[in-house]
Order: sequence, then C-alpha cells, then structure tokens
Amino acid sequence: MPQREGAGERHVLTVTPVSSRTLAAPASHWFSSHFDSRTHFPNAAWFEERAALRLHVCQARRANAAVLVLEVDPAGRLRDSLGDDILADILQRCGGHVREIMGSGVVLAALGNGLLACWIEGEAASIEALAGRLQRAWARPFNLGERPVRLALRIGAAAVLPQARADVRELLHRARVALGSARDDGLGDALRWYRPAMQNEAIDRLELEALLPQALERKQFSLAFQPQVNLATGRIQLMEALLRWQCPGKGNISPATFVPVAEDTGLIVPIGEWALREACREVGRLRRLLAGRATEVPPVAVNVSARQFMQPGLVGLIRSALDDAQLEPEHLEIEMTESVLLGDTAGVQTTLDALRAMGVRLAIDDFGTGYSSFSYLTQFSFDRLKIDRSLVVNVDQPGKGYAIVSAIVSLAHALEMLVTAEGVETAAQAEALKRLRCDDVQGYWFSRPLAPKALERALLGLADERVRVASPPPLSF
Repeated sequence: MPQREGAGERHVLTVTPVSSRTLAAPASHWFSSHFDSRTHFPNAAWFEERAALRLHVCQARRANAAVLVLEVDPAGRLRDSLGDDILADILQRCGGHVREIMGSGVVLAALGNGLLACWIEGEAASIEALAGRLQRAWARPFNLGERPVRLALRIGAAAVLPQARADVRELLHRARVALGSARDDGLGDALRWYRPAMQNEAIDRLELEALLPQALERKQFSLAFQPQVNLATGRIQLMEALLRWQCPGKGNISPATFVPVAEDTGLIVPIGEWALREACREVGRLRRLLAGRATEVPPVAVNVSARQFMQPGLVGLIRSALDDAQLEPEHLEIEMTESVLLGDTAGVQTTLDALRAMGVRLAIDDFGTGYSSFSYLTQFSFDRLKIDRSLVVNVDQPGKGYAIVSAIVSLAHALEMLVTAEGVETAAQAEALKRLRCDDVQGYWFSRPLAPKALERALLGLADERVRVASPPPLSF
C-alpha cells in the first residue's frame, strides 16, 4: 500500500502465506457440491448442468435423445439390510455397465436413494436396444458377500423430442414418474417410457400414501384366507392369509396396488403386524369353535415382508401374536420372499433359527421371480417352497416351463422341503403338477380367497370331504 514520507513516496508490500489447504478449499467445495460422496459419481446438480448443454445442442440440431433413471431392484431393501456402502458398491458396478454398453457419450450421475440418471442421444429404438443389452448384462449373477445374487434393473425414460420444449429438471421428473409406474406394476427388468397419463397415476399414488395411515387407524383392512390343497389326499393343508382393503369412496383396492406403496413408505411394518395378529386371532377362534369336531382347522400362512423381517423385535412379535391368540406355534407358517435373504447372513440365520426353535414353520414364497438363487436353498433351511404363478401358467404344456417346475420340485424334495404351486387355475395344470409330484396347490381352481365368515361356514360343512383334482372341486363355497 502507498505511504507518504516527506516529499517522497514509498510502497509497502504485504505478503500473506497461502497454504495448500487454503488453495484446495474451493476445489473441495466444488467437488462435494457436484459429486456423490459414496459412489463418487457426479450428482444431480452436475447432471442438470451437463444435460442442459446437451439439450440445447439437440434442440438446435433437432436431434432425439432421452433421460433415463435407473433403479437397482430392490434398492430400498438392500440399503435397509446391508447399508449404504454396499448399495453404493452395487451402483458403481451398475454404472460401469452403463458406460461400457452405452458408450463414452453418455452423461451418468447418481441421484441418491439408489437411483442413477443418464443422458443418451439417439432414436427411441436404438435406446431401447441399448437398455435391453444393459439389463441382460446386469442379469448375470454376481457375488454379494458370500452369495451369488441376481438383481433386477428397472428403467424409467423420458424422450427428448425436437419439437417439444422441456428443461432437464422436467425430463428427470418425467423419467422418475415412468420408473414409479414400472415399480407400481411390480415389473423387475423393465423399460417404461413416460406418457402424460402417468402424471395422474403418480397423483393417485400420492393419494394412497395419504390414505394408508388412515386405513390402519380406521380399521379398513381385513383378511381373506385361501386354502392350499394336498394333491394326493385332497385335504386342505394350509390357509394363506391375504390382505384386503375396503376404502370408503374407492371400494376394494388391490394388494398389487397398495402393498408396494406400503413397502416404500414403511407402513408395511404396522400393517404387517396387524395382519399377523389378526390371522392368529382368527385361526385361534376357529380352532376353539371347532374343537371336538371331525374337521381340523388347518394352520395359517402369513407373509412377512423384508422390512418386517429386519425389525429387531420380530421374533418377540410372533411369540406375542401366538400367545394372545392361544395358538400353538405349529399352527403358524411364516412366508417370506427371497429379498429377505439379501440381508446380513448371520442376522437372517439367527432370526430363522429362533423361529424354528419356537416351532414356527418357514416357507420361501414366489420362488422363480426376481432374485432367485438356488444357493439360498442350501444356505438357509425352509420347510416349504412356493413356486410362483409365473412358472405354473404353462406347466401343462411340454417345454421349458414343465422342465423348470420339474427341476424345482425335485430339488426341493431332495432338500426335504414340501412344494406348493401358486396360481393353479385349470384342471390340466393340477394334473401336470400331480404328475410332477408337487405336494400342494393353491389357486382359483380349488378355491377363491374366503372371508372369515365364509371360511367358518365352509369348515363347519366340510367334515371329511375330499377335493377331486380332475373335476371342479367342491371348495368353491
């Protein structure tokens, strides 16, 4: 700074030392604000900046492109059971496939909550072809800890059309809406393009999220019971408790619609607890009502979601539900899907061992969908395996469907498990399953799900009747 000294002037230069840390601070701030701390992929802010530049070029050239949002299924359950770090590793693996298959021109970023976004240019047909290649590559099993797993890859897409005007944030929103539509439909490996009608579907979902807590408080849920029938004897071996929702003003809402919403919001935990306690209460009541009669009340099967299974008090909850209903543990079977088994191996095994020691039977549900791995069957011990309806639909026809079911039945029996086939709707399917030595079947061919009072009337009148497999069965009460 200049200073006066008599008639002359002198300058004093002040030098302040600058550390490497001081110089690095702006760069560190920029990195943390533009990159995801776990996956080290660029984040949503970076994606919007880069994609906006690409969008401007595409609009100027009247070229086609798309914004994709990718979800590893089941991302939420993987995070809940294994933690954010394992999910980040999986997303890094997925991002590697994206870059390898879709090329260096793709703009890739992590959006958080287990989602990836990418910008890709080209016609819809070429984008669909690349997405198909990506899903096939992702479908190959890989090791997660000590176990080989196969995860699904769900994709929502929003088209960038030359004549349309939409910014990147709106395109990301549309791709998320398309992804949500595929998720709500229960689709695993799917590519779903955005269409305007999906906005209404998204609004409907938000409405369900608001109505679900009220439904539990106002006792709008009920249970129906669907028999599982032994093919050799015709006897009802088991009844599965199925959740129903009668919503005022909306009528019956399908479980396929509201259960995914309940799982995503975490409401499946209190709803599942209600269903467990109610199923035990109802079967306990029926057993006391029919005590001393010729008709035996079959055990009840109750599905436990992955979120429920991860609750630390699950074993105590099941014991409490049985005690309150005055029901012995052998009258309860707990069904779970394979997604439960993606969690911490030691923790899963501890819970399964505690339930088995209590006397509760265990079943693996929906086998043949999504994450199927035969390694689960050797690593964990189950009493029953339920073959998903998607494999049963063509079991009465020669071909791969018949061969796959045959292999599953043989393997399950070798591992000392009973086998139940779900979704049996025709006599031909029932006969084919009987030839394959499938133990039990469940489906509309034998009985629709029964409300508690209808089940009570059926059991009171059933006595010692048998279900004839070759003709429409007498369980259609």
